[in-house]
Amino acid sequence: MAGLLLRRPKYAIDDKVVLVTGALTAVGRRLAAELVELGARVALVDAAADGSGEQLSMEINRRTGLETSIYIRTDLRSQHDIRLMIEVTVLTFGRLDVLVNNAEQYADEMAGEEDAQRISDSIDINLRAPIVATWVFSRYLAQSGNEGVAVNVTAMAGLLPGRGREVYGAANAGLIHFTEASRALAPALRVCALAPYYVDSPAGLTSRRLLPGQRLGSLLTLSSDQVVRSVVRCIEDTRLAGQTIVIAGGSTYSYRWSYLLSLLHMFIIMVCSTVVLVAQRIFGVLAAVRPSAPPANEGHRADPSGCDADPPGHDSGMSDEDNKKSA
Repeated sequence: MAGLLLRRPKYAIDDKVVLVTGALTAVGRRLAAELVELGARVALVDAAADGSGEQLSMEINRRTGLETSIYIRTDLRSQHDIRLMIEVTVLTFGRLDVLVNNAEQYADEMAGEEDAQRISDSIDINLRAPIVATWVFSRYLAQSGNEGVAVNVTAMAGLLPGRGREVYGAANAGLIHFTEASRALAPALRVCALAPYYVDSPAGLTSRRLLPGQRLGSLLTLSSDQVVRSVVRCIEDTRLAGQTIVIAGGSTYSYRWSYLLSLLHMFIIMVCSTVVLVAQRIFGVLAAVRPSAPPANEGHRADPSGCDADPPGHDSGMSDEDNKKSA
């Protein structure tokens, strides 16, 4: 009886149709593979036009021996494209059950290097596209009479404001707010979100805003597998409507009150990271200014006048003949 009471309600992924944006990212590729392993059919959505999306879809279909995936090239800045990606998914697989808004646009927008277009793209991809996609998806569910799930993959930047990521952080904060405000849509549409810290993807590890804790990678960075497992949990756990799962290091915080714990966790990590960086710099400076032992100059004499005499072997500019004449 206790086991039944503790067992959480579970939404089965098997035989469901899942649309994943940002499917060619490290997390997107790993998530697509995991969903197919769990029995889902997947619509891979990305903007790449170099054939990499089609190649990924063919690899998945070849591995499963079935038409379990398609690739849909989509510009998430276009509302028309967003509508089209959902329509194509429904026409191909006959339904759509889960929407994973995984695409993101990261940039140091306010660092003086980026232009207005980059700022606009960041808002469009990180905030407007997930909202529009969720709205279109909800309209489809209302017409079909089915129930569905939308997972918004945000970032810790939406909870921790930081210099150089003002627009990116504001967009993620807006998406977290949208997720919480969408609680009333359940059970027809259960909207939840995921807010990981830095992920060990190329974009995450090369970010110039990565804190000194990059040297404490096990504390700060997350693996793609950790993020994928949390996305799967968001899909499966029916209790998470309107909730945001926060991942900080190896810890997961699932409910609103636990944001305080996640913030405390990140504060401790940042303090430790800063202490390590300062210690390294101090030791580096001390090593650089440490005086070395002076070289031994045997035979070097001080001149009575206060000027050092020429050391042995020093060329004074006078020949032996000149020395004799001067004597």
